[in-house]
Amino acid sequence: MEMYKNVKGGGRVAWLDNVKMYAMLWVILGHVMTIVIKTNVDLSGRVMEHFIVAFNMPLFVMLSGYSNFNAFNRIVDKQGLWNFIKKSTIRILLPVVTFCVIGMTPNFLLSPFWFLNMILYLMLGFSVIHFVVYALHKQHLFGVSLLIFVLAFIGLNVLWIGEMCTYYAVGLLCKRYGVFDRPRRFLFPVILFVGIALFAIVWSSGHYSIKESSFYHSGFSQLLSKGYLFLWAERQILAIVLCFGMIGIFCNYDTRYTLFSWMGSYTLSFYIFHAMMLRPFRNDIILDYFYNSVFYQFFYSTEILRWCGVLIVVALMTAASWGLICLCEKWKWSRLFCLGKLK
Repeated sequence: MEMYKNVKGGGRVAWLDNVKMYAMLWVILGHVMTIVIKTNVDLSGRVMEHFIVAFNMPLFVMLSGYSNFNAFNRIVDKQGLWNFIKKSTIRILLPVVTFCVIGMTPNFLLSPFWFLNMILYLMLGFSVIHFVVYALHKQHLFGVSLLIFVLAFIGLNVLWIGEMCTYYAVGLLCKRYGVFDRPRRFLFPVILFVGIALFAIVWSSGHYSIKESSFYHSGFSQLLSKGYLFLWAERQILAIVLCFGMIGIFCNYDTRYTLFSWMGSYTLSFYIFHAMMLRPFRNDIILDYFYNSVFYQFFYSTEILRWCGVLIVVALMTAASWGLICLCEKWKWSRLFCLGKLK
């Protein structure tokens, strides 16, 4: 808890870390309910799964862009660019490599940590573009950098970069124009309500599986070539509206820095640790033992019990991940290789 006391006065923004941890809990819930105890066999589970897919990854990407904006504007020379690349690579890539080795994951690019790889490529891509624009014009031309960034990345289908680069750009724009600099007690709840209503409309259209596939299997260029670009636009609008509303709610009710906030400053580590915990559930032998366990047999018997089982596993997985994070904080090398922290 000594670290927590130090962080409270360290200049971190409470609402920003709160919304990061909130987003992380949705990630864990989504994975548990589709991998461990499959509630998506029920209507309520299918609706919840698609709702999580609609906003959760875009929310993380928007928050990443929002958080990185000031760092990009400090890049004014090659040394500044190198420092940003080095710090970002150590912070994200080193833990990914560490746990790929521990988990004997042969496909590094499309490992369970694909999302962290994608975030890193977006960060490095924008930093290089922003620096080149600055070097040519001797000033930060944010709009020019952003336009080049989106045009350069939107056609890429690797790691869903084409889908996610626009959310990253929206996060940067939100920071640039101070969208979340002050509470908007009426506007943000209305935006969230509109987002939920849009999701209900999309779900009730009866073609949600196609729309979902536009995220997982078809990028911007693929949908454009097939004449289904409206699916891409629909996903983008739905995700951005939901993310705006959710981030705004936390901005409206900013509080003092708490333990929950502190946990939110470790979301990348939470992502890695919970992904490692899910690995055994990909093994058929372990799955057979789990499916025959008293716990699974009891909690899988009815829809309500399935949800209770999911929430129990989510709580246990979150607590275990946090315990491992605190353990890794104790030693210099575990902080570096497992958490990506130089100090």
